[in-house]
Amino acid sequence: MRVAACASVLVAVSAVETSANPIRRVVSMLQAMQKKIEEDGERQDKLFAKFQCYCETNAAKLADSVEEAKAKIEQLTTEIQASTEERTQTVADLAAAKENRASAQKAIEDATAQRNKEAKEFEEYSTDAKTNLAALAKAIPAIENGMGSALLQTNGIVSALEAVMNKASMLSYTDKNTVESFLQAGDSASYAPQSGEIVGILKQMEDTMAADLKSATDKENESIADFNELVAAQNKAVQAATDSIEEKTEQSGQLAVAIVQLKNDKSDTEKQLEADSGYSLQLEKDCKDKVRDYAETKKTRAEEVLAIADTIKILNDDDALELFKKAVPSLLQIQSTASELRQEALQGLRALSKRRGSAHLDLISLALQGKKMSFDKVIKMIDEMKDALHKEQKDDDSKKEYCNKEFDETEDKMKDLKHTKEGLDQKISNLHDEIKETKESIASLEQGIKDLDKAVAEATEQRKEEHEEYVSSTAENQAAVDLLGFAKNRLQKFYNPKQYKAPPKRELTEEEKMYAAYGGDIGTTPAPEGIAGTGIGFIQIQAHNVEAPPPPPELGSHKKQNAGGVLGLIDMMVNDLKTEMNQARLEEEDAQEDYEQLMKDSAEKRASDSKTISEQEGQLAEANSDLAAAKDDLSANSKTTQETHEYTQDLHKSCDFLLDNYDTRKSARDEELEALDKAKAVLSGADVSLLQTRPARARKFMA
Repeated sequence: MRVAACASVLVAVSAVETSANPIRRVVSMLQAMQKKIEEDGERQDKLFAKFQCYCETNAAKLADSVEEAKAKIEQLTTEIQASTEERTQTVADLAAAKENRASAQKAIEDATAQRNKEAKEFEEYSTDAKTNLAALAKAIPAIENGMGSALLQTNGIVSALEAVMNKASMLSYTDKNTVESFLQAGDSASYAPQSGEIVGILKQMEDTMAADLKSATDKENESIADFNELVAAQNKAVQAATDSIEEKTEQSGQLAVAIVQLKNDKSDTEKQLEADSGYSLQLEKDCKDKVRDYAETKKTRAEEVLAIADTIKILNDDDALELFKKAVPSLLQIQSTASELRQEALQGLRALSKRRGSAHLDLISLALQGKKMSFDKVIKMIDEMKDALHKEQKDDDSKKEYCNKEFDETEDKMKDLKHTKEGLDQKISNLHDEIKETKESIASLEQGIKDLDKAVAEATEQRKEEHEEYVSSTAENQAAVDLLGFAKNRLQKFYNPKQYKAPPKRELTEEEKMYAAYGGDIGTTPAPEGIAGTGIGFIQIQAHNVEAPPPPPELGSHKKQNAGGVLGLIDMMVNDLKTEMNQARLEEEDAQEDYEQLMKDSAEKRASDSKTISEQEGQLAEANSDLAAAKDDLSANSKTTQETHEYTQDLHKSCDFLLDNYDTRKSARDEELEALDKAKAVLSGADVSLLQTRPARARKFMA
């Protein structure tokens, strides 16, 4: 159909321009068409080659990008796993360090308690041993000087030796019995062992006790040294554990931040991988579609070239030329002249140009007015201008579609960015609040621990003072009770002799027995000392015999006073003191129980608060990491929003004129195309009639 139309045009134009053989003109035009199609084919082949290069290059780039993303994701996964495992180990190490510090602190407390216990035991043993050695040091010289058992009894040595013998586990039964017999025997006793044997036994005891005391003292010094060494080592362990806790806490926070950053990087890479994979698939599909379409285009072009070649072959055939010579001996002349056709074409073009002011139409009009340009060239100009107008319209259509699409997409994108920004602003605000609250909570807990430690120390000091006050007041009250009892007993001796309790008789020493045997008055009990001669409040010492004062002068008989009120008052005072002592004991027990419960509750609260601090420090590190990531996202969002806004402004600059004037431009372009079609039709001879001598054959030929 296209070939027939071209042939019709060429016949009419050639009739105006030249009187040459019309068949030859047709062939020439077909050859020109064939050449143009081949040139277009070469141009399209070059463009298709560039398109294939584009497909191959971008497919390779996308494939490399996909592989790099996969490798990076795998690497990030490994790094995340390694960092997570390292943080888990760090947290475990942190817990172990805290446990080690607590263990070392407990070891110090246990060692201190054990050391205090051992020191107390040593002090008691040392005091006892020194007392025993002092007694032996006093007894041995006395026995060596020939002092008998009775004399030793008088000097208080026997009682001291008896106390030593009760604790003398190093003596054999025989030696112990020998010494005890010596101490218990008086001057009239039938058994009197040699003093040398007794001295030997006592010296052996003295040496053994002295050696034991020295050994115990050395052992005590070693225990003190071991204790100091243990405390120093445990203090170093506490310091090392504290340093480790600080280091592991910082390391744990850094690892938490690194893990979040790695996860964000992995998420971004996965999104990029998904996008590149989608682009790669779309590119592959588009390239395959283009290859298929271009193959169809080449096929159509080849068929067209073949049709033109066959037509040329038919028209160039010698038999066909001979037939044309016989059938159409002369070419019919055109009814209208070339000048009339130019004027008719100009008339339509000028009318539209005046209304629209089109440069395309002015150019065609100028070419027609020159009269030097052939109709073929003018028609070619018209075709080129039509192609240009069609291309412009196509470009406007594409750009309009592109602009509308881009406006819709950027509007949606701006809405998404605004929504994302609002979410990020809220998230950052929440994270700031969370971080502030966590810091305040940690500070409050740390201050609470300090206050708790201070309160525990104050409670311990207060408990110590209360206990000391209790011990002191109890001792004082007991001394008062004893004093009142002594006073009451003294009154009972006078007023109620039957209720009087005589002091227990004591055993006479050998010296006292010997002294009594020679007529001396040694009494039955030592004279009381201390408060008003009661023996209360002072150390009991041996009483010395003094000459009795002369009897007082006789003053007549004396009537006893009624002592019932005084004795009742003493009993009431004693009962009050005992009640007070009992109340103080109950209060002391309650206070000690409360103190122990306070220590237990304080330890549990301190451990709980310390654990909470550790957990909140982890939450704080995670919140800081989330805050940094949110700020990065907000910064990226702001940048993208700015870029999108700038792109929208550029889009308005590029599209607003087209969208506002699209209908006007399309209408004007359609009128120009219509005018060009009419001008082309005039110039192509659409309105001419062929004059011929044989009209019927001419019409048959034109068909």
